[in-house]
Amino acid sequence: MDILDIWVNLTTKESAADFLGQAENAHIPGYLGGDGTEGIGVTKMLGVMDELDVATGILMGALDRTSERSLEVADANPGRFLVAAGVTDSRPSRNARRIRELAQHPRFSMVRIMPLTSQLPINDAKHYPVYQVCEELGIPVGINVGIPGPRVRSRVQHPELLEDVMIDFPDLVIIGAHMGHPYEELLMNYMRKWPNLYLSCTAYAPRYFDEALVRFMNTSAYRGRVIWGSDEPWFPMRRSLGEARALPLDDDAMAQFLGGTARRLLDRT
Repeated sequence: MDILDIWVNLTTKESAADFLGQAENAHIPGYLGGDGTEGIGVTKMLGVMDELDVATGILMGALDRTSERSLEVADANPGRFLVAAGVTDSRPSRNARRIRELAQHPRFSMVRIMPLTSQLPINDAKHYPVYQVCEELGIPVGINVGIPGPRVRSRVQHPELLEDVMIDFPDLVIIGAHMGHPYEELLMNYMRKWPNLYLSCTAYAPRYFDEALVRFMNTSAYRGRVIWGSDEPWFPMRRSLGEARALPLDDDAMAQFLGGTARRLLDRT
């Protein structure tokens, strides 16, 4: 089975300490169950992936120059890594130009909008140039939805705000990140209505999936609309994949969940 983890993080002890040193993130290891404090480099990440038969991981980075380093890692390990970049700059035109630059590389796979970090709502005007250029270039956008783990305002990630984006950018592929809990029913209704909307379980334990969502994933019409990912090392890949494999899905639904849909949407190579 082709397994693709859509959210992995290469970290060092220093970068982990910097992340956890922010007051809103200090509880993350306890909240998500992972211990990234020692860092995880390329060799260690590949070791975890090989042990779990994960073919490819999408490296999380930012639209800044760290993306070049992530792309160098991906180029040095063909087939093992793709690259996603999160929007951390509040200058819309600069973000749009940067996405155009990165999209020239075939291993650049996705742009991420993380309202919990910026505290800008999903439908804020500053995000619209990002949505516009991604729709034009055919680059999916991952958008964090639901109650975030960090202790910040949650309303900026309410899934209702997705509807403005889906109406204004009908050809944009959107992947709701981090499960969208506790709004799974709303998101299923949106996925029934909007064909380019997907949901991912990154940073969320598959064992706690809503039973209605699992039934949704097994239907002939909507299988493949929920995508697996971990958030290694903060949410351990080993735990996430083990729980994902235990879900009562048929073989085809499981294959699409664990990698088939992600490969189709995100692998531009």
